Amino acid sequence: MARLIQPMRRQLLRLAGAVLCSPVLARAADNDLPRAVRQRIVATLDAPLPKILNVQHLALIRRFNIGWSPVESGAPMLNPAYPLGKGDTVALAMQAIASKDAALAAQRLMEASLLLPHFVQMADLKPGSYANGKAPFTLTARHLALLRQQSWMTPEMLGMGAEDYLAEGYWPTPSVDGKRPYGDFTNYPVEMAQVLGLPVRQQADGSLAITPALRSEMKALHQQTMPALQVFVREAGLRRNTL
Repeated sequence: MARLIQPMRRQLLRLAGAVLCSPVLARAADNDLPRAVRQRIVATLDAPLPKILNVQHLALIRRFNIGWSPVESGAPMLNPAYPLGKGDTVALAMQAIASKDAALAAQRLMEASLLLPHFVQMADLKPGSYANGKAPFTLTARHLALLRQQSWMTPEMLGMGAEDYLAEGYWPTPSVDGKRPYGDFTNYPVEMAQVLGLPVRQQADGSLAITPALRSEMKALHQQTMPALQVFVREAGLRRNTL
């Protein structure tokens, strides 16, 4: 079984890359990272998570390019092809932290990516209308509640190590669990309704259910967590910087 998992995960990663990138840019830009940078990436992911989110981490988080994982029901993820937007990721990271040290920039980027789920809990943003590409996005209290409830997965939890990602030309970035995005339920619209305090009924067999109309509303709201997270990483202010 273990031999089957890795090829399946690689196919999912390639699918994610194809969805996240335009046809012209289907191949990730960072397939030829210097050896020292690759080694620093792997070492950073093997090291303990920093306990303090510093100014360099925050500068990188502000530039995070949030994508949508195509796995299962779909969920927000840090774009593994272009985590800082289109272009040379190492160069963009060096620019963000004002350093000429490529390995350090890669280290800080990996640390910031691992700190992303914590940042959602450590920062705050008022509901309102925020710029987001060509059209503004209206962030609501519901979006914020759902962002804080999402279940994040590390690359290892997806069955792939950093070397596997790098070999495919991608950065080993975290993703919200597309199968159980809000906790324990694969029936995620019901779990969303519970989080938001909306009507949930228990059926004769003991399972929980919501109305068809509410299910459609929750599925649409789930799709909106991608732009909601994009706005949040760019605009939210830290309430604390320690884990």
